[in-house]
Amino acid sequence: MDPHAPPVLYSVDLGECKALAGVLPEDISAAFAAVLGRAGATIVQAVSHVFPGAGLTCVLILSESHAVIHTWPETGTVHIDIFSCSSRLKSLEAIDELRRSFGARRVSVQEIRRADGHSPRLDARP
Repeated sequence: MDPHAPPVLYSVDLGECKALAGVLPEDISAAFAAVLGRAGATIVQAVSHVFPGAGLTCVLILSESHAVIHTWPETGTVHIDIFSCSSRLKSLEAIDELRRSFGARRVSVQEIRRADGHSPRLDARP
């Protein structure tokens, strides 16, 4: 099976995340990485930054591309972007698991198809 798929960006807004308050930023980063791993992502590198008195930004560099989470515990808001061109990565499953774990009462998911940067397949030529 060819793991390549047309690239897709999922841009997610989670609101009214009742379970976000009081969770340590390092626990959010670890949970984000674990959820993406269960969804089929291969994490190459993870970088996080905690904003004192505010939220967290965590970037996961993936073999499949990248994933980013931004949190605002003071407003119960989480933004997530997952970009991949691999059919192995189950982005929507990861998003649903994160929605449940944060207790989000409002969810917005945008699926944005992106231009394919891969070379055309040699066997697809006329």
